[in-house]
Parts: sequence; structure tokens; C-alpha cells
Amino acid sequence: MLVLALSPPGPYFVSSDTPPRPLNEGELLKEKSLLGVILIAVVQLAAAGLQSAFAQPGRAAGFWDLFGESYQGNCRMWKHNTERNPVLPKDSVILWKETWTANPATLHFKGRYLLYYRGHGRTPANPKGHDRLAVAEIVKVTRGEFVFSDLNGKNFIVDVGLPGAFDDADVLDPSAIEFHGKVMIYYSGVGTGPNSVGLAVSDDGEHFTKMGKVMEGRAPSAIVKDDKVYVLYQKDSGRGWLVLYLAVSDDGVHFEDVQEEPVFKGQDGGWDKYVTTGRLYREGGEFLLIYGGSPDLNDQPDYFGIARSRDLLIWEKHRGNPVFGLSAKGEADGGAIWFPALIETPDAYVLLYEGSRGRYAWDLSSQICMSSIEKRGKR
Repeated sequence: MLVLALSPPGPYFVSSDTPPRPLNEGELLKEKSLLGVILIAVVQLAAAGLQSAFAQPGRAAGFWDLFGESYQGNCRMWKHNTERNPVLPKDSVILWKETWTANPATLHFKGRYLLYYRGHGRTPANPKGHDRLAVAEIVKVTRGEFVFSDLNGKNFIVDVGLPGAFDDADVLDPSAIEFHGKVMIYYSGVGTGPNSVGLAVSDDGEHFTKMGKVMEGRAPSAIVKDDKVYVLYQKDSGRGWLVLYLAVSDDGVHFEDVQEEPVFKGQDGGWDKYVTTGRLYREGGEFLLIYGGSPDLNDQPDYFGIARSRDLLIWEKHRGNPVFGLSAKGEADGGAIWFPALIETPDAYVLLYEGSRGRYAWDLSSQICMSSIEKRGKR
């Protein structure tokens, strides 16, 4: 039996029945070359392990796996539904959403695929424009088609509060989960006092009772983990939306922060200096975060990026971020994008989101848009 010994002054060939002898020059060059190949392989394997501590050999390729390390290439893989966007437009006949539609959030509940969203407009009883929440059923969704039907008699489901309430100006940014057999909608409340997160509860997903304010903050994204409700949300830093915090509740009503520090933040000088409107999903045994970001504008994202986590506390950003960007200027989603809602179909991932032709300073025209990306096979 022969093994390679690295003790000086060798290397030597060592045999169990012969004394060691030094390698000749040809053998030494050959062994050095072999060692180099082995070392390179070890380094490459280690690097691959560091790049993805989440790798699960043999699992089905998911949304995360669609994207490479080039953000330009990732953004170009999407099919923007420009000929049909917006797919859920404002409606001049339905006054409460005559100005815009926004903030899509989806939920499977009791055999129906529900879409919660925001409409802005008037009502006969309140001629001043406000944001309100509504629900529709998704009837059909493919890469080129989105069909929905408004529920609750085409009326909104959550209205603004009475004068003096935390949500007396606007209710927006819905995030819907099923918890203990009920639909829980967490939403941003704008009104008297600081921006806050409110809660409305329903037995059927269509008719809701408001439960009041549950925490200060904005733009909640809720998910159930270990029979507890976790909410990822924003606080204004005084310099804009820069970070995301995490709160937890045993009953879905009474929350406390998991930690004082934010659990997610953008990169100063990067594409996501300003982070906003994150959405939580599950993919396999991991949590997936899709979030909006901009290098220079607060709450006016140019891109979406993705990150993943096993515990909602430690996040790994994709090396190819951002993975989705604005459409062409002049299109319905060519100015800014918010609130990505991911839908998986048999052959694609479809993304619903709030898109605007312009920005806050000019031509803000939010309506719900759609893009899609083709699936890949299993790895």
C-alpha cells in the first residue's frame, strides 16, 4: 500500500514493507500537480458551501433558484405584461377605487384564492378621497392572463376609522393570513397619531370586523410560524424607510418586538439603500422575502430583491439582486413599484404588484400590474 507523506525533507513514497525513498524530480512534479488540483477542488467546495448555507441537494428548484449572479440578466428574464397592464385597474364607476388600486396581497382560504388590495377614491357618504381595503377572488391566472371578480358586492371591506382614530385618514398595505381558522388582515393605519398597524378579522375572508391598533409602524407582512404570528414591518428612521423590524404574537392581537434591532436593512450606497414593502413567503423549509429597494429615493422602489431565512432573524440576500426592475418609461409600471405578491402556476411564477407610471413628484398613478417568469426544471 502506498500513501503520500508530507513530512520534511520529502515528500516520500512510504510502503509497509520497504523503507521510505525520496521522490525523483518527475515524480515530485507530478505529485505537486496532483496536490494543486486537490487544493483547488477543496477551495471551490468550501466557497460553494459559504455561498449557500441553505443548499438542499435534490430538492425541486424554486423561485430563488431561477436567478444567477447578474442582476441585468435576472431582470431581463421577466415578461412584463405591458400590453395588458394594469390587470386590476382603477374604475371610474366604482367610486371608492376611482383614483388608483394598489398593495396586492394573496391568500388561499376555504377553497378560494383571494386577493386583498387597496382602492383610493370617494364614497357618497364621504366625498373626500381615502384609501380603503377590498377583496377579490382570483378566477384565472396565467403568464398572459389575469381574471378576477370583486367580492362583497363590489364594495370595500375595511373602511377608515371615525374622526380621532389612528386610521381616520387611510387604511392601506394589507397582509392576510389564516390563523386559527380565521382570516387576519394586518394593515397600515394613517390618521390621528403615529402611523400604526391595525387588525381586521373575518370568518369567511369577505366580511371583516376591525380589532383596532396592534402596534406602531407601517407596511406589515404577516406569516405564521410555530403557531405564532410574526409581522415584519417598517418604522420611519427619520431619514426614510431603511430597515425592517420583526414582532411576534401568541394570539395575533398582542405583539412584542422579537428584538430591539432591525432584522433586515439595505446597503448604503447600494441598489437597496431604501428598503420598503417587504413580503414574506414560504419556499420549502425556508422563508422568502421579496422587497422593494431604491438607491436614492425613499419609498419609491426601482427594483425588487429577494432574501431567505430559516428563522426570520438572519437573512441571506441573493447574490444576483435585484432580480426584478421597472418596465420602460411611460408604461404602467415604469416609474415605481411596490408590494410584490408572488403566485405560483404550473409553468411559471406570476408577480402582482403596485405599479405607477410616475413618482410622487409627478404622475403618481398606482394600479395593480403583473409580470411573469418561466419555471425551470429540478436540479
